[in-house]
Amino acid sequence: EEFIQGVRDPLSDRRRALVDMAFAKLDKDGSGTIDPEEIASVYDASKHPEVIEGRKTPEQVFAEFMETFEVGGDHDGKVTLKEFQDYYTNVGANIPDDDYFELMIR
Repeated sequence: EEFIQGVRDPLSDRRRALVDMAFAKLDKDGSGTIDPEEIASVYDASKHPEVIEGRKTPEQVFAEFMETFEVGGDHDGKVTLKEFQDYYTNVGANIPDDDYFELMIR
């Protein structure tokens, strides 16, 4: 994980602005971290295919989703701006087109 973070390209200015905007929208209380409750207000784990198929519970899917943001940060259940940026830097490494990245994050 640390190796990949060290060799991947950083977010472009356009992408960083989009990521920061998305973070601010999710950080409803302006605390500088996104709490699980804030994510749960916009992410419905019950609609996930593995929940629909009965292989996982919504709680399991939600916990796994939250864990994806803990990239190189504290595993405290909250998402900081840096963790959010790191996550989208990793995701964005597989998206060469800035316009598509923008569609994905909005």
